[in-house]
Amino acid sequence: DGSTQPEASADIQQEEKQEEPPHTKDLCIELLKQLNCEVTVLEENENRLYFEYQGEHIVINASNDSYFIEMWDPWWCIVPMDDLEQMSNVRKAINTINTHGGVTIFYSIEEEGQKFVLHSKRQCILTKDIPQVKEYLKALLGDFFTAQNKLREEIVPLRTEN
Repeated sequence: DGSTQPEASADIQQEEKQEEPPHTKDLCIELLKQLNCEVTVLEENENRLYFEYQGEHIVINASNDSYFIEMWDPWWCIVPMDDLEQMSNVRKAINTINTHGGVTIFYSIEEEGQKFVLHSKRQCILTKDIPQVKEYLKALLGDFFTAQNKLREEIVPLRTEN
């Protein structure tokens, strides 16, 4: 029966397409360059991309073997640990913001300098099959700024509560 041949051919093409590696890191570098970002890759970790986007230092972990990328905006806010009220306000704001978005804000404590340091992170898929993939990546990067703005908005009301 000749009617199943196009279906079989489509299945074979789909299998061949799936066997091809995703080339996610290469795509990511290409898109970042289109966004006028200068990308640095260190020898120690060839899957970690460093670049600046609108004044923020961003890191993306991307491999050519996976469709997933991990995006980081490290060290974007520092609160002195001796300011307990501010630390409390920031922690409350982080908990509120993290329930409503794709970007997760978290903190680390830098013991030596007695600093409460904020970072943001998100995981997502990046593939050339996404429509308007450059705009998609641009929107993902923009979400880091949205999260920072939401934190600022949340802290002001928290200060008036205390």
